[in-house]
Amino acid sequence: MSFSFPVVFTIDTSSRHDLLIVSNKTTLSDLRNQISNLAAASPNCAEFMAKYKKKDEGGVKETVDEIKVKWAAEGRDAKIFPKETVVTDENAAAVFRMMELGNGKDVLEVHMEKGSK
Repeated sequence: MSFSFPVVFTIDTSSRHDLLIVSNKTTLSDLRNQISNLAAASPNCAEFMAKYKKKDEGGVKETVDEIKVKWAAEGRDAKIFPKETVVTDENAAAVFRMMELGNGKDVLEVHMEKGSK
């Protein structure tokens, strides 16, 4: 059975965010690449005051360091259901399936790190 669904992601410690489509064929590596590309190009992911950055910092690309899913509390027992889960290669398919069943209520929180030029 094939499924795809929209997902909101936020970049931690900021208001930077965007949406993307995830499917059951999406791997963690695919997701990392998709988020890195969106973070670099999307106006929703632009850093505050980025236009005032030094020119030599402009070529440094951010890459995804870690992805967590923040589970929505609605419809889940808060005493037993976790607030967040780190997405790994081993659990990515299951996490995506749970997110698809959550109808867009769950959010990916992404930690980015600066790469080298």
